[in-house]
Order: sequence, then structure tokens, then C-alpha cells
Amino acid sequence: MSNTSGLRELSRQAVRSRIAEVAEELFVAQGFEATTVDEIAETVGMSQRTFFRYFASKEDAALDGFERVSDDFLARLTGRPLDETEWDSLRRAFDVMVEQCEDPERRRRTHTMHRITESSPPLLAAYLQRADRMQQRLLEVLVARAEERGETTDALVLRAVVGSAFACLQAVLSKESGTTDGAELSARLDTVMAAVRPVRHT
Repeated sequence: MSNTSGLRELSRQAVRSRIAEVAEELFVAQGFEATTVDEIAETVGMSQRTFFRYFASKEDAALDGFERVSDDFLARLTGRPLDETEWDSLRRAFDVMVEQCEDPERRRRTHTMHRITESSPPLLAAYLQRADRMQQRLLEVLVARAEERGETTDALVLRAVVGSAFACLQAVLSKESGTTDGAELSARLDTVMAAVRPVRHT
């Protein structure tokens, strides 16, 4: 990638982040359904047409943070020691959320968007679709790591492991009040994941 194209991509990411931030503020202030793409674009200072150059829909803008967290999960999982169990590697990948909770403002925003997502059927459907895609990407990383270790893998079993780990994360986040700090979230996640740890990982 040339320096020019690299700078262009950085600029694009900055604009996407700004749109997502403004959209989130509007969703919090007046609700997801009541907020239109026109309002988001106008508040940012762009046309609707320009908005659609960055996001295909307001659902995409609302879930931009989730997409970035998903990328962070993947990066964290990929960097774990190769001899670590899949379950332990997934637990450590989820530290991305633990670290977010160390920032009170980010913690509050994450909690608020979680409530908004759960209360909006179209947004919840879009979230679940992305969550499934994220789990598939995590599975692909685990399969590649197993192959690198020279192990024969059962993708169906690994998919169940990923789904179970993600269910643990969701269960903990569903009880998060917006005031839960990183240490508390980490402890809860440890407790829940230890309780349902796969037999082959004990």
C-alpha cells in the first residue's frame, strides 16, 4: 500500500468513526427507529449520498463499534500461544471487552448501545447476523491454529466451543449495569466460563 492510499484509508476510517459516533448520540437521544439517515448525515455535515459511501444503512453505523471489537477479538485470538487450549485462548481474546470497561465513558456507551440494540428488532437482527459472522471468523482462526499444530480438527465441535464461549460472554454482558469495571467483568467471565468449560479442556 502506498503512502497516499494509506493516508486515504486512515482518513476514511476517521470519517466512519465520526459518523458512527454521531449516530450513536442520536440513537441515545431519540431512539433508533426515530432516527433517520438524513438526520445523521445532516448532523455530521454531509449529504445522505455521502453517508451511503461509508455505511449501507443506519444499522451498519450503529454496529460499527461491534465490527471493530470483532476485529480486535480476532487479532487477540491469533496472537495467543499456539499450545494454549481453544477455550483459554477465547477467554483471553474476550479481554478486549474487559479493557473497554476500564474506561467509564466507553463502558457507559457500550451499555447504552446494548440496551438500544436489544429494544430494536431490526437492529437486534442485524447484530445477531454480525455475531454469527464473527463466530465463524473465530472458528476459522481456531481451525488454522490446530492445523498449524498438526492436529486433526472437527470443525463442528470447534464451532460449538466458539458458540459456547460467546454465549458466556453474552450472559455476562447482559447483566452488566454500565458501572461494572474491568476487574469485576473479568471475574464474572472467569466464573461463567469455568462453569461450562468443555470436558476436553479440563
